[in-house]
Amino acid sequence: MTAIEIFQECIGKRLPPLVMKYEPYKGKYETFPYIHTNTDDFEAAFSALLFDAIIFYAYEKNEIEYAYERGKFANLHKAARAAYENRVPKTEKLNDGLMGELALDSFIKCFFENIELLYSRVKYYEKYPRKDAEPNRKGHEIKGYDGLLFSSEKGKKHMWVGQVKTGTWDYCFKGIKEDIDKSILKHYFASAMAIMSDIMMATSDLSNNLKSIIDDLNDILFDYPTETEARHSKIIEYFKKNGIVIRVPCMIIAEEEEYTYTEKILASVKCRCEKAFEGYCENNNCGLNIEIMLMVFPVRDLKKLRQAFLDERISKKSEGT
Repeated sequence: MTAIEIFQECIGKRLPPLVMKYEPYKGKYETFPYIHTNTDDFEAAFSALLFDAIIFYAYEKNEIEYAYERGKFANLHKAARAAYENRVPKTEKLNDGLMGELALDSFIKCFFENIELLYSRVKYYEKYPRKDAEPNRKGHEIKGYDGLLFSSEKGKKHMWVGQVKTGTWDYCFKGIKEDIDKSILKHYFASAMAIMSDIMMATSDLSNNLKSIIDDLNDILFDYPTETEARHSKIIEYFKKNGIVIRVPCMIIAEEEEYTYTEKILASVKCRCEKAFEGYCENNNCGLNIEIMLMVFPVRDLKKLRQAFLDERISKKSEGT
């Protein structure tokens, strides 16, 4: 089985919440065929699911497939604990960003085909960030993006640079519009792509399409090792010349009052999206081909969900054998 097939078996079929995709400049909505769960244990169950998804967030494609073949996913939660302890920075605060990043990563891989995750060594300079590391050595991240992915379908290539906001609706919409604007700034985007290509050079299991992009970007880094302006300009030119679309998936996780009935949730979310993006236009000052996508995930009790996920992370109970 491939890594994405293993993900669908282990995570995708267990992902029940309703998610709405909204393309703000086209006025297009798509509601994925899932419904919210109003059971009392929803927050705990969803948190456990996100924790299990850490494996697919932190390991590379070949690592996932090899571990699965060796039977290491028979106890998925135990495998997730190992991945979490070995690969993920340990801020472990109620409002830190890991829950949102995992939700973004999981929803994209569940609902979109042909996704290739640019795995943990893209998000983190250190492969094994430890709890007991010095403060300036703990979880060195590529700042700015909450998810990095690649896809190729029917000859069209997408580089995904994700953003997440979690909180009140007003906070989420305000923050996500700011994130959209900065995501497509020349130096902001090019700097992240430079770091990504350098780190991914050490990865052996890439598709031909992605390997070609990584190699080409690294050629630019070799040609312009110190000339930041020229290096960033060449990276932008490369994406434009090769017709690679920059897709900005924006995950919004906000508490929704109209949670009881699906129809009310949909009506409320549509109204909020339209109002938030009325008259708004992103400023793409470097001419990249940009696609903006909102993935909206309304929840009934955000504080309870955050606490359940934190409890899952800090729990040291035995995961069994």
